[in-house]
Amino acid sequence: MKITFIADTHYYSKKLGTSGKAYELRAGSDQKCLAETEEIIDSAFEKIANSGTDAVFILGDLTNNGEMVSHIEFREKLYKLKKKKPVYVITATHDWCCDKNPRRFFEDTVYNDVKVMKSADLPRFYADFGPLQAIDAFITEIGTVCYTVQFSCSVRVLCLNDDKNENDHAGYTPECWNWIERQIENAKADKCVLIGIQHHLLIPHISPVITGGSTCVENREYVASRFADLGLKYMLVGHSHIQATDKFVSKAGNSITEINVGSLCGYPAPMVNVTVNDNGSLSYKVDCLEKFSLNGKEINAGDFLAKHALDLIFRVIECKNKREFSERLTALGFNGNKIAEFWLLFKPLLNKLNTALVWDVYKRLKLLGAARGISYSQARRYRYKPLKDMIGEIYLSALDGAKHKHGRESTYYKLVMAAVSVLSLFAKGSKNSAELKKAADYILTGGEINNQSALI
Repeated sequence: MKITFIADTHYYSKKLGTSGKAYELRAGSDQKCLAETEEIIDSAFEKIANSGTDAVFILGDLTNNGEMVSHIEFREKLYKLKKKKPVYVITATHDWCCDKNPRRFFEDTVYNDVKVMKSADLPRFYADFGPLQAIDAFITEIGTVCYTVQFSCSVRVLCLNDDKNENDHAGYTPECWNWIERQIENAKADKCVLIGIQHHLLIPHISPVITGGSTCVENREYVASRFADLGLKYMLVGHSHIQATDKFVSKAGNSITEINVGSLCGYPAPMVNVTVNDNGSLSYKVDCLEKFSLNGKEINAGDFLAKHALDLIFRVIECKNKREFSERLTALGFNGNKIAEFWLLFKPLLNKLNTALVWDVYKRLKLLGAARGISYSQARRYRYKPLKDMIGEIYLSALDGAKHKHGRESTYYKLVMAAVSVLSLFAKGSKNSAELKKAADYILTGGEINNQSALI
C-alpha cells in the first residue's frame, strides 16, 4: 500500500494581485511562493496522478489565507486530481484566516476587503475529499472536522484538525480526545495499521529554538506522550515548512515517530511517498518536484524555489538605504521603523555580510582561539567561498532536511560549529547556548533519522 503526503500548498489566487510594490514586499517576505502556486501545484498534481501511489493526503493550510477565491480555485484542482487518485485533506488555520488579515494587492496598496471561508464551512466545502468517505467523524467546537478513513482492509488514516483546544491554542479538547481514543482502540481491535495526520507539530524538529512555541501543539510533550501511550506509532504533520523526521519516547517507554512534511510551494517542494509494509512498519522516500511550467517556459523547480527562499534573507542583507531596510523588516513581521533607527549601525555589518569570505571568518575564529581542530590547509579550501553562500547553504539545509550532509569530522562542519560556539556566547543562559549548538548540528548532519528516506 502506497500513500503520498504533501503539506502547506498555500494556494494563492492570481486574482488577489501579483504585481506592484505591495505584492513584491509580501511575496519577498515568504519562504514559499505566492503567484507561482498554481503552476507548482498543477505540476505536482500531474506528477502524483501519473505515479504508482494509491492515494494522496494533504496536511492542511490548503490556501494562502482562507480567501474564498483561493478555496474555489484550489478545489477545482482537487477534483481534477481525484479523477486519477483518491484525495483526502485536512484543513488548518490558514484555511479560515485565523489572523483576520486577508489581503489583496494593487500597486502600492494593501486591501483587506477579501471574502474568506469560515471554519465551520470547511467540512462541507471539502466533503468530497475525506469527510464523505469517513468511517467515523467528529466536529470540533469551531466547526472543523476530524475523521477516520478505512484506506484498505488493514490500513486506516486518522485525519485530525488540531486548530483549537480548550485553551484556544493548537491541540484537542477533552471531547475530541475521547473520540481520538476510540479511533485508536478500534484500529487495534480490528488489527489495522493506523497512521495519524495533523497540521501542527508534536516534536520541535531541529530545535525548540526554531520549531518550538506555536509551531507545535500546546503542551506538546503531554500530547505526544498521550498519542504514544495510546499506541499510535506514526504521525505526519506540516506547518513548519521543513522536512524532518524524529522520534518521541514517552516516560512509559512508548514511541511515536513524526514526519514533518515541508511546504509543496516552497523549497524543496517535497512529496513524501509512504509504503505500508506487511509487518506494520512504514518506509518513506521524499520525492521533490523537478520542474514546472511558468509563462510558457519549463522551470527547474529546485533552483527556482531555492532562490526564492534565499532571497528572503539576501534582500535584507543587500538593502541599499534606511527606507528599504525598514520596509523589508516590516514585511517580515518586525518593527521595521524602530529597528531602522539604527540603520547606520546595521549598514556596515550588512555590507560585511554581503562581501565577506569564509576565510575572513576563519581568521577571526583563529584569533579568538575558537578554530581548534581546523588546520590552515583545511581552511584554505574555503579561501574564496563567499560567507553569504555558506549562510544560504545552511538555511536550505534546514528546509530540506540536510539533503547534502556534512559529517562531524568534515572541515565544513567544524567551521560552522566554531562560529556557532562564538555566537552562543551571546545567548542568554547555557541552555540557549546548548540549543543553538544542537540546532546547528542537526541542520548540518540531518539528525538521527534520515530525513530523505528511512524505515520506521
